[in-house]
Amino acid sequence: MHANPVAAKPCATCGDLTGRGYPSCAGCVAEVDRPWLTAWAELPDADPERVADAPAGDYPWACVDWALRQLRCAGCGGELAAGAPDCVGCATADAARWELVPPTAHDVVLRAAVVALRAPTWRRQAVASTWRLLLPFVVAGAVPTGSEVREVRTQVVAGRYEELASVEVLPLEVPLLPWRRSTV
Repeated sequence: MHANPVAAKPCATCGDLTGRGYPSCAGCVAEVDRPWLTAWAELPDADPERVADAPAGDYPWACVDWALRQLRCAGCGGELAAGAPDCVGCATADAARWELVPPTAHDVVLRAAVVALRAPTWRRQAVASTWRLLLPFVVAGAVPTGSEVREVRTQVVAGRYEELASVEVLPLEVPLLPWRRSTV
């Protein structure tokens, strides 16, 4: 677990923790998408098709992700790499996106959360709900470990989403489930 607790702040637009309303709340979107917008603004010629079609490594990961968001899939008409869950074009674009590894652990978890929430039908509900719970803390600078993500997902599967949603500090301090308690 984190040595230093990370507190999330409320969104001025929706009132929930910033990021929890992503991608439907404009205030949450503005905060969450900041790294993508910053990278995109630094491109001298921001052409989504050219960026998305370029060989892996020609553009920063955030620019490739942002380019995919700007493009529509020819197969399903949805956001490229986040459209219909059975769309081959979207699946191919999503797989290509992961060829570029973000440079920091924080960027990796931020990207994983955003991708899960932009295409929630591609994942089990518990996975999308887990990232919805964790995203406000990632926006605040936290980097949840794999074990923290798994523990939150276990709690979500056990029906504790609402209880976890009321916690404003990471790590999410909730009593362990009966089957997860040590008997030693």
